[in-house]
Amino acid sequence: MSHERLRASIDQMEAWVADPSWEPDPEALARWDADFQTALAHAAKGPDWPDLMARAHAVGHRLQARTVRFAQVRDELRAQLDAQERGNRALKGYRAGVR
Repeated sequence: MSHERLRASIDQMEAWVADPSWEPDPEALARWDADFQTALAHAAKGPDWPDLMARAHAVGHRLQARTVRFAQVRDELRAQLDAQERGNRALKGYRAGVR
């Protein structure tokens, strides 16, 4: 059935997004996207098409939300590292003035 590859791709993404410890691997995501696009191009739009598309859109929204959260965590870490670096520079400057 032409939907099997499409369904398998959606199943894979749903499993990834459902796993709280999943960390996106850019290469794996690129392979997944290529497989998904190929399956999408070859799938026949039969009676179960609306359900497949609803699942694909739902998991896409969940992935988007997770991506936003990863970006927030990255930005928070970057801000903490920047603050630490500024503090280290201030301490170095303070020590130089004390000697």
